[in-house]
Amino acid sequence: MSSRFEFLGSLSFGQYIPRPSWFHQRDPRARLLVFISLLLGVIFTSHLWTIGLGLGIVLGIYGLAKLPVKPAWRGIRRSIIFILLLALLQIFLFRAGDPGATLWVVFGQPITENALLSAAMLVTKFIVLILLINALVMSLSTSQITTALFYMLKPFEKIGFPINDLILVVQVTLRYLPLIAQTAEKTAKAQASRGGDWEQKGFNPLRQAKRVLPLIVPLIVTSLKRAETMALAMESRGFNAAEERSSYYELNFNGEDAILLALGILASTLLIVPGWLT
Repeated sequence: MSSRFEFLGSLSFGQYIPRPSWFHQRDPRARLLVFISLLLGVIFTSHLWTIGLGLGIVLGIYGLAKLPVKPAWRGIRRSIIFILLLALLQIFLFRAGDPGATLWVVFGQPITENALLSAAMLVTKFIVLILLINALVMSLSTSQITTALFYMLKPFEKIGFPINDLILVVQVTLRYLPLIAQTAEKTAKAQASRGGDWEQKGFNPLRQAKRVLPLIVPLIVTSLKRAETMALAMESRGFNAAEERSSYYELNFNGEDAILLALGILASTLLIVPGWLT
């Protein structure tokens, strides 16, 4: 049974699920590039059937990587109110050169066929993006993401780009997100034990916003203290991200990784190109 204080359990980042699958055995750079290409493909696709194709591709990744769909379904369920609100705005604010046939008139505003189609595309696209992002965080650990980014961006060191500093920022950010959720849990429990209003009585966005506001200041103060402590610890240990650094894990890109990357780029092309041809 879920608790209203379980912020850490609802956080997607860091929920890596190791599996003995062919997909997990591939190079992290290939997997990350596949997810990036698919994200771009889903974002820039412009046809309902291509979004459906993207949904099938994402579900295929779930099957290939042996990932559970339940965590992704929880993310969709938590976001459904926001998605439906965007769909309603899309229906009433839809403007196009050819609006299509008018189906209904609500409060003097015509509801056209193309507006409903556009709203359906928006809802489906959000669902596919949530599924894809959950697949990314469940099949790539934070260390794999940072290592893949380090090797992918390393050529930019030749033009003076601070790759080590950037990777350090990404790594610290990914590591700190679960800690912030854990701090929010502790703070909410402490406030509730002192009479804070944390009872859930129906859906009330305004009341939920007021409930979260007292968490903001403690989270900011705790995060600043933790960041200062970490900076002092790094300085006392002589850490310098600007110097040449080695890696404990050496990545090897083989033929199977190239096949996975080629399939990801091909899938992204199939999602984007039909929109350019029409």
